[in-house]
Amino acid sequence: MSSPFVWFDNISAERGKTTDFLSQNFGWSTQDIGPMTFLTTSGDMPFAATCDEMPGISGWVPYIEVQDLNLETDKARTNGAEVIAENLVGPAGTATFLRDPGGSVLAIWKRAAS
Repeated sequence: MSSPFVWFDNISAERGKTTDFLSQNFGWSTQDIGPMTFLTTSGDMPFAATCDEMPGISGWVPYIEVQDLNLETDKARTNGAEVIAENLVGPAGTATFLRDPGGSVLAIWKRAAS
């Protein structure tokens, strides 16, 4: 089973400026919920967020949904990824941020039980 991209965060030291740019430039609606601002198009469900700064991470970060976060984290390490931040719990689930062997940042994410 392949794992799909399911979400995108834009992480920035200047979250407000980034949010304003994306809203003004692309017409995306925004909903500020504290540590992040959800991005939507015309009232649809959010597809991305702008987020507060994280050490060592800047720019767009794609999220890949996985069924077993610990297993996938171990597999990523074995395959050469650096774990930047592990098991960060948020309202929708738990994420681990990785830097792949080529230097790009991505997150693997396990959906919270409903």
